[in-house]
Amino acid sequence: MLINSQLNLTGYIIGTLGRLGVLIAGYMGSVPLMLVCTAIAALGMSPLQGDMNALIATCSEYTYLTHGKRVDGTMYSCTSLGTKLGGGIGTALAGWLLSLSGYVGGAAQQSAFTMNMLHIMYLWMPMCFNLLITLILMKLNVEKANEDLREKLAAPEA
Repeated sequence: MLINSQLNLTGYIIGTLGRLGVLIAGYMGSVPLMLVCTAIAALGMSPLQGDMNALIATCSEYTYLTHGKRVDGTMYSCTSLGTKLGGGIGTALAGWLLSLSGYVGGAAQQSAFTMNMLHIMYLWMPMCFNLLITLILMKLNVEKANEDLREKLAAPEA
């Protein structure tokens, strides 16, 4: 079961390196290299996306083992709500940041401040989020904690 954790972590390390490549390619002005690095980042991040429901179930199992309560439905609902809120807030934040930077839709040229904001939004923010998720995955060991709890619960009382 710990294989999923390693796969997710390894994938996000690859994804973070891909995002670093996007950042470097962005400052080099190489769109083809940015696209290649974006593809590498997306491939690296995909195991966690595919494993998300299993991860939620594993966290729910931890709650059951520690508190004796099944909360699977609540956890899936909260995850769904978080995804929807995150998407809405992220979209709004993009609009607010573009507005703050003075972005003018349809303009042939944008101000230097707007260009800097676009670099932050497309190059730096995704890199920082990837790095943050990678660090969280390094610390995440709910599968190991579940195994330890199962062993503890199965052991006869002394």
